[in-house]
Amino acid sequence: MLSQGLTGQLVRDPYRPDNNDTDQINSLENPPLIPLKSEEILVRKCRLASDRMDSRFGRFRTEDLPNLLEMIQGAPVLIGHDRKSLGIARFFGGEIAKRGDTTWIIPKFYWAKDHSGAEDLRIQIDAGVYNEASIAFVYQKPTCSVCGEDLRSCPHWPGKTYEGELCFYWYDKVERVTEGSLVYRGAAPGTGIELVAAESDETRSMEANKTDKKITIKHRGKRYTAQLYPLIKDAGKGEMKLNGITGGV
Repeated sequence: MLSQGLTGQLVRDPYRPDNNDTDQINSLENPPLIPLKSEEILVRKCRLASDRMDSRFGRFRTEDLPNLLEMIQGAPVLIGHDRKSLGIARFFGGEIAKRGDTTWIIPKFYWAKDHSGAEDLRIQIDAGVYNEASIAFVYQKPTCSVCGEDLRSCPHWPGKTYEGELCFYWYDKVERVTEGSLVYRGAAPGTGIELVAAESDETRSMEANKTDKKITIKHRGKRYTAQLYPLIKDAGKGEMKLNGITGGV
């Protein structure tokens, strides 16, 4: 039998999933058969689709991105759109956010720590080896940007210029998102993987205690209870504000 000894420092996962993550995962359609705990998963997030024109001259409307984010919930993460294989992770949660001038859907995705390839996947993602993504979806109508008609029946061609205007088409009436993939090159410029920002211990403490800190104020013969968080000090006027109630200090 061959054996091998390894030495070196273990690299801690830079993001520690919390109960909010597992609550969202365990609330997905077709949730885990055994509810997951935060210490059982690894989590990253992905710039998956945006309102910027892609390499095929297609484009999502900005106002359709929230619906797209909703559709990605619970969808699998594949490698290279290979639908003959099973997913390596699963999308959940996320946000609509700006990166520069571009608006993105940025869902989170998770995978199980106990899987035999879990740490390999984390290392490849965090090292930037796996660094682009692509979304697969079904939609009804490619709407021409020049005339507003269905591109399949209008005289315009995507990528050509008409009276100084580049022709592209809108992905209209998206019906379903089937999966998102890690790919060698994404059709949409700027896709990629990001770390989930971890809250500081101070922030967690403030959030946990903010409902416990209160102040009682007597005003015109009546008593009022005000929340003492957030507390904002106005340095210019020497006053502090407690949830809209102003008093001198």
